[in-house]
Amino acid sequence: MPTFNSNSNGTKSAPTNKASKAGMPSNLPKSGTTSSRPASAAGMPSNLPKTATSSAKPAKKPLDEIVKEVIDGAWGAGADRKAKLEAAGYDYNMVQRAVNRVEGASVAELTAVVDQVIRGEFGNGADRKAKLEAAGFDYDKVQAAVNAKLAGKPIAPAGNLDDIAKAVIRGEYGNGADRKAKLEAAGYDYNAVQARVNELLK
Repeated sequence: MPTFNSNSNGTKSAPTNKASKAGMPSNLPKSGTTSSRPASAAGMPSNLPKTATSSAKPAKKPLDEIVKEVIDGAWGAGADRKAKLEAAGYDYNMVQRAVNRVEGASVAELTAVVDQVIRGEFGNGADRKAKLEAAGFDYDKVQAAVNAKLAGKPIAPAGNLDDIAKAVIRGEYGNGADRKAKLEAAGYDYNAVQARVNELLK
């Protein structure tokens, strides 16, 4: 029970809280309440760095290495080659020009560009010459092949025997009777080409 203090005039003063006199704080938080201090105040950092994710692309290979891979067939041919090289961040025209300087355009590639020329995709006259050379082709060889096709003649070989043999090894002429037919249709001596293929594969 609270006690009342008597004043000198005989009146009673307000009751005194015994807990306060006993040295116990009177403003203790109610049971069930939690502290609103931030995590950092409790000794836990609130700004931990997030794990960094690396999105860096693989470094590009030197041009001569890519050219060798293209010649070896690692990047496909035609539109497939173009798509793969560009997807990997390479300049297709630059790579193809370098490939053509090394081995000359394969008959398959020459045939493809001849068809494009005939469809008008490279324009005419000086415009055609400029576009073909910008794409890495030998204008005179392409034009000669265009003229041959329009005259109903087989397209002349675009490179030396080693070039054709490498194209065969890459699978550009198929196998067996199909290979023989394609090589002869392109104006090649099948036996000579096949003999060189066999030598390169030894």
